[in-house]
Amino acid sequence: MEPQSAWSRLVIEKRRSTLFALALAIGLYGVFGVLDGFIFPGTAASMLPIRAAVIACLVAQAGIIVLAPGFYLRHSQATLSLCVLAGGVGIILLNLIVDGQPDSATYYAGLIMVIVFLCVLIPLRFRYVFVICLALVLAYNVSLLYTGISASVAISNNFFLVGATLICCVSNYDHERLVHLRYAHEDLIERQTNDIAAQKLRADKLLHQILPDPIADRLMDGANTIADGYSDVTVLFADLVGFTEFSSTVSPRTLVKVLNRVFSGFDEVAERCGVEKIKTIGDAYMAACGVPAEVDDHAERILRMAVGMREEMAAVNREFPEYALDIRIGIHTGPCVAGIIGRQRFIYDLWGDTVNLASRMESTGVSGQVQVSETTYLRARHAFSFEPRGEIQAKGRGAIKAYLLTGTRPPGAPPASA
Repeated sequence: MEPQSAWSRLVIEKRRSTLFALALAIGLYGVFGVLDGFIFPGTAASMLPIRAAVIACLVAQAGIIVLAPGFYLRHSQATLSLCVLAGGVGIILLNLIVDGQPDSATYYAGLIMVIVFLCVLIPLRFRYVFVICLALVLAYNVSLLYTGISASVAISNNFFLVGATLICCVSNYDHERLVHLRYAHEDLIERQTNDIAAQKLRADKLLHQILPDPIADRLMDGANTIADGYSDVTVLFADLVGFTEFSSTVSPRTLVKVLNRVFSGFDEVAERCGVEKIKTIGDAYMAACGVPAEVDDHAERILRMAVGMREEMAAVNREFPEYALDIRIGIHTGPCVAGIIGRQRFIYDLWGDTVNLASRMESTGVSGQVQVSETTYLRARHAFSFEPRGEIQAKGRGAIKAYLLTGTRPPGAPPASA
C-alpha cells in the first residue's frame, strides 16, 4: 500500500477524534483566555486578539472537516499543520506579551502542550510533525532574544521543550510506522479473504455442476450422509450403438471429441426438459426425473428428453457423417433410492429395481428406438404414441411387456388402450 493511501485512511478513521481534539484545543484556548484576566490583568486585553485569531483558525479547521470532507481529505496535512503552527506561534507571541511579569518565564509550557497535542491527538505524518516542531523550537528561541529571562532559565526551558519535542517526534514516527504495518496487514488479510471467498465460490460452482443443486446445498450445509427414498421416478438409460467398433477405428482425440459433442448435446436436452443428468459410464448415459425434486410429469419429461436425444444424434451424424453412430434408449418408472456414497469423487446415484429395469429396457431395445416398460407406457400414453413390442426377457424379472415410442400424441387424440 502507498503511504499516502494508508494515511488518508487514517485521516478518515480519526475524523471524530480530530474534531474532539480541535474542540479541546478551542476550549483550552478559551479557558486560558478567561484566566488571562486574573493572572495577567495588565496585558489581558492585548492577549485577547491573538487568542481569538487562533480560536478562529481552529473553528475554521473544524468547519472544513464537517462541511468539506473531500477537501479536508486531500489537504488534511496542510490545514492541520497550519492550525498547529497557529497555536504554537500564538503561545510564543503571548509569551512575548507577558514578558517581565511574575511567572512569565513558565508561560512557554503552553508550547509543550501544543507539541503534545500535535503529536498525539491529530493525524499528522512524521515529516510534518518534525518540521513544525523544529520551526516552533527555533521560533521560541528567536523570541527569547526579545525577552528579559536569564540564560539559565532559557536553558532550562529549552531542556524541557526540546525533550518533549524529541519524545513526541519519536512517538509520532513509531506511530506512523505502525499505521503502515497495520494497513498492510489488513490489506493482506482482505486479499486472502477475497481469495478464499473466490476459491469457495469456484468450489461451490463446481459442486453444483457435479451434483443436483438441492444435494449440493445439503452437502455445503454439512450433511454427512444423503440417502432419500422416492416412490415414483422415471429413469432413462441410453447407449451408443456401434461404439466399440467406432472407438477402435479413430484416434483418442477424435473419440473424446465425438463423445463430448454427443453428451454435451444430451446435457442441453436434459436441462431444456427439466431432467436431472445422473452420470455417464463409457458410452452410456443415465438420466432421471422426479429426483431430487419431485414432479408429477416425470414420465412425460423423460420421454420428451428421449425424443430430443434422438434428434441430437441425427444432428451429430450430420456433423460427422463418416461415423454413422446410433442410439438405443430404455425407460422405466417406479420407486428408487437416491443419494451419495463415498468420501472422494462422489457422485449422485440411484439404486433399486427401477434402475435395473430401465437398464434392461435399454439393453434389450432396438437401435435408434426408445423402449419403455409397461409402467411408463401407462403413465404417458395420453401424451405419446407407442406400439407394443410384446414380452421381452429381463434378467432377474422374466418376461415383461415393452413398448416402442413412435411419437407425440396430437392434442385431443384419445389415449391408446392398455
